[in-house]
Amino acid sequence: MFNKDNFIEASFIDNERKNIEILTKSEDGKTVIPTVIPYDENNDMFKELMTIKTIDQLHEDTHNKKKEESKAYKAEIMRIAKEDGLLDDVTNTHSIEKNKDAYFSNIFDGVTKNLTDEDHLFAFKISAFENIEKINESDNVEGKKRIRQAKNKIELFRAIFDMIE
Repeated sequence: MFNKDNFIEASFIDNERKNIEILTKSEDGKTVIPTVIPYDENNDMFKELMTIKTIDQLHEDTHNKKKEESKAYKAEIMRIAKEDGLLDDVTNTHSIEKNKDAYFSNIFDGVTKNLTDEDHLFAFKISAFENIEKINESDNVEGKKRIRQAKNKIELFRAIFDMIE
């Protein structure tokens, strides 16, 4: 079914790590063929996979793939939020200095109006995880959970401030 010549990658596809997706190339090399197999040491395809990858490599590849997918997902959300005007590029200090009143007014409007707007909440949550180092690098699972589960902007900012204080 697959060998070192047509093998592309393999990774777990579920949190329980019971299923593995194996990507291989077709004979002509133009098509990628996905195959899902169970994580079962008695399964012939699993045994075949273990001749190409070790179980440790499979776990590491899965971790790296999920990390890259998460990074790409966050980048896409930030791009959409900026494109839709939900999140301005705050690194543009020149425009901030040029029009401070409008800048801070926009911040207050963004925080205090439409308190339950799902798009705004989502953009703020993503921004908090991406841009606030104390949150991004924190091991505080409960604090991060409160941020993710906030139902309105007030709850969200309380959770953020609790994490960074």
